[in-house]
Amino acid sequence: GNMVNMTDLRLGRNEIGPEGVNALARALGNMGNMHWLRLHVNNIGPEGAVALAGALGNMVNTAKLDLFQNAIGPKGAGALAGALDKMVNMTQLNLGENGIGPKGAGALAGALVNMVKMTELCLGDNNIGPEGAGALAGALGKMVEMTQLYLFENGIGPKGAGALALALGNM
Repeated sequence: GNMVNMTDLRLGRNEIGPEGVNALARALGNMGNMHWLRLHVNNIGPEGAVALAGALGNMVNTAKLDLFQNAIGPKGAGALAGALDKMVNMTQLNLGENGIGPKGAGALAGALVNMVKMTELCLGDNNIGPEGAGALAGALGKMVEMTQLYLFENGIGPKGAGALALALGNM
Protein backbone atom coordinates (compact mmCIF):
# COMPACT_ATOMS: atom_id res chain seq x y z
CA GLY A 1 0.00 0.00 0.00
CA ASN A 2 0.83 3.62 -0.39
CA MET A 3 1.32 5.13 3.06
CA VAL A 4 1.65 8.80 2.16
CA ASN A 5 -0.34 9.82 5.25
CA MET A 6 2.00 8.16 7.76
CA THR A 7 2.87 10.73 10.43
CA ASP A 8 4.78 8.76 13.05
CA LEU A 9 7.28 5.93 12.52
CA ARG A 10 9.23 4.51 15.44
CA LEU A 11 11.71 1.76 14.60
CA GLY A 12 14.35 2.29 17.28
CA ARG A 13 16.56 -0.54 18.57
CA ASN A 14 15.85 -2.92 15.68
CA GLU A 15 19.33 -3.62 14.27
CA ILE A 16 18.24 -2.21 10.91
CA GLY A 17 21.77 -1.36 9.76
CA PRO A 18 22.73 0.43 6.51
CA GLU A 19 21.00 -2.13 4.30
CA GLY A 20 17.69 -1.86 6.16
CA VAL A 21 17.68 1.92 6.25
CA ASN A 22 18.50 1.99 2.55
CA ALA A 23 15.32 -0.03 1.87
CA LEU A 24 13.32 2.15 4.27
CA ALA A 25 14.60 5.34 2.66
CA ARG A 26 12.93 4.46 -0.64
CA ALA A 27 9.54 4.27 1.10
CA LEU A 28 10.15 7.26 3.36
CA GLY A 29 10.76 9.52 0.37
CA ASN A 30 7.01 9.34 -0.39
CA MET A 31 5.93 10.16 3.15
CA GLY A 32 5.75 13.94 3.02
CA ASN A 33 3.41 14.08 6.02
CA MET A 34 5.86 12.37 8.38
CA HIS A 35 5.95 14.26 11.67
CA TRP A 36 8.16 12.05 13.85
CA LEU A 37 10.81 9.59 12.67
CA ARG A 38 12.65 7.54 15.30
CA LEU A 39 15.47 5.29 14.14
CA HIS A 40 17.66 5.43 17.26
CA VAL A 41 20.20 2.69 18.06
CA ASN A 42 20.10 0.96 14.67
CA ASN A 43 23.76 1.11 13.61
CA ILE A 44 22.92 2.66 10.23
CA GLY A 45 26.46 4.05 9.84
CA PRO A 46 27.56 6.70 7.32
CA GLU A 47 26.09 4.78 4.35
CA GLY A 48 22.70 4.57 6.04
CA ALA A 49 22.79 8.29 6.82
CA VAL A 50 23.52 9.05 3.16
CA ALA A 51 20.53 6.93 2.07
CA LEU A 52 18.30 8.52 4.69
CA ALA A 53 19.38 12.02 3.66
CA GLY A 54 18.04 11.36 0.17
CA ALA A 55 14.59 10.60 1.61
CA LEU A 56 14.62 13.46 4.12
CA GLY A 57 14.85 15.95 1.28
CA ASN A 58 11.20 15.09 0.49
CA MET A 59 10.11 15.07 4.13
CA VAL A 60 10.18 18.81 4.80
CA ASN A 61 7.28 18.64 7.30
CA THR A 62 9.14 16.33 9.67
CA ALA A 63 9.33 18.00 13.07
CA LYS A 64 11.14 15.35 15.11
CA LEU A 65 14.07 13.19 14.03
CA ASP A 66 15.84 10.78 16.37
CA LEU A 67 19.00 9.12 15.07
CA PHE A 68 20.69 8.72 18.47
CA GLN A 69 23.56 6.21 18.59
CA ASN A 70 23.84 5.21 14.93
CA ALA A 71 27.59 5.64 14.24
CA ILE A 72 26.97 8.01 11.31
CA GLY A 73 30.32 9.81 11.75
CA PRO A 74 31.34 13.06 10.01
CA LYS A 75 30.40 11.74 6.56
CA GLY A 76 26.87 10.85 7.68
CA ALA A 77 26.47 14.18 9.45
CA GLY A 78 27.53 15.98 6.27
CA ALA A 79 24.99 14.07 4.19
CA LEU A 80 22.22 14.75 6.69
CA ALA A 81 23.12 18.44 6.81
CA GLY A 82 22.28 18.76 3.12
CA ALA A 83 18.76 17.44 3.76
CA LEU A 84 18.24 19.20 7.10
CA ASP A 85 18.95 22.48 5.36
CA LYS A 86 15.44 22.25 3.82
CA MET A 87 13.68 20.98 6.95
CA VAL A 88 12.69 24.33 8.39
CA ASN A 89 9.80 22.84 10.45
CA MET A 90 12.13 20.68 12.56
CA THR A 91 11.62 21.20 16.30
CA GLN A 92 13.58 18.27 17.77
CA LEU A 93 16.77 16.69 16.49
CA ASN A 94 18.72 13.98 18.30
CA LEU A 95 22.07 13.03 16.79
CA GLY A 96 23.72 12.16 20.11
CA GLU A 97 26.44 9.47 20.29
CA ASN A 98 27.19 9.40 16.57
CA GLY A 99 30.91 10.29 16.46
CA ILE A 100 30.32 13.26 14.16
CA GLY A 101 33.43 15.13 15.37
CA PRO A 102 34.26 18.79 14.63
CA LYS A 103 33.82 18.29 10.88
CA GLY A 104 30.31 16.88 11.28
CA ALA A 105 29.37 19.63 13.73
CA GLY A 106 30.56 22.22 11.22
CA ALA A 107 28.44 20.70 8.46
CA LEU A 108 25.38 20.57 10.71
CA ALA A 109 25.87 24.17 11.83
CA GLY A 110 25.35 25.29 8.24
CA ALA A 111 21.91 23.63 8.19
CA LEU A 112 20.93 24.60 11.72
CA VAL A 113 20.88 28.33 10.90
CA ASN A 114 17.70 27.68 8.85
CA MET A 115 16.03 25.66 11.57
CA VAL A 116 14.58 28.58 13.50
CA LYS A 117 11.71 26.51 15.00
CA MET A 118 14.14 24.13 16.75
CA THR A 119 13.36 23.74 20.46
CA GLU A 120 15.48 20.71 21.34
CA LEU A 121 18.90 19.75 19.97
CA CYS A 122 21.00 16.83 21.20
CA LEU A 123 24.54 16.44 19.92
CA GLY A 124 25.92 14.95 23.13
CA ASP A 125 28.90 12.57 23.15
CA ASN A 126 30.09 13.35 19.62
CA ASN A 127 33.67 14.54 20.22
CA ILE A 128 32.99 17.86 18.52
CA GLY A 129 35.75 19.62 20.50
CA PRO A 130 36.27 23.40 20.68
CA GLU A 131 36.19 23.71 16.88
CA GLY A 132 32.78 22.02 16.60
CA ALA A 133 31.41 24.05 19.51
CA GLY A 134 32.56 27.23 17.80
CA ALA A 135 30.82 26.24 14.57
CA LEU A 136 27.59 25.43 16.42
CA ALA A 137 27.76 28.68 18.37
CA GLY A 138 27.36 30.60 15.13
CA ALA A 139 24.09 28.78 14.38
CA LEU A 140 22.68 28.99 17.90
CA GLY A 141 22.12 32.73 17.67
CA LYS A 142 19.48 32.13 14.99
CA MET A 143 17.69 29.42 16.96
CA VAL A 144 15.61 31.69 19.16
CA GLU A 145 12.99 29.03 20.06
CA MET A 146 15.60 26.69 21.60
CA THR A 147 14.70 25.49 25.09
CA GLN A 148 16.89 22.35 25.41
CA LEU A 149 20.47 21.99 24.21
CA TYR A 150 22.53 18.89 24.97
CA LEU A 151 26.25 19.02 24.24
CA PHE A 152 27.52 16.79 27.06
CA GLU A 153 30.73 14.74 26.69
CA ASN A 154 32.13 16.63 23.72
CA GLY A 155 35.53 17.83 25.00
CA ILE A 156 34.69 21.45 24.12
CA GLY A 157 37.15 22.86 26.68
CA PRO A 158 37.37 26.53 27.74
CA LYS A 159 37.57 27.83 24.16
CA GLY A 160 34.43 25.96 23.09
CA ALA A 161 32.62 27.01 26.28
CA GLY A 162 33.52 30.64 25.60
CA ALA A 163 32.10 30.48 22.07
CA LEU A 164 28.91 28.86 23.35
CA ALA A 165 28.60 31.40 26.17
CA LEU A 166 28.64 34.25 23.65
CA ALA A 167 25.96 32.55 21.54
CA LEU A 168 23.78 31.66 24.51
CA GLY A 169 23.97 35.24 25.74
CA ASN A 170 22.45 36.37 22.43
CA MET A 171 19.55 33.89 22.46
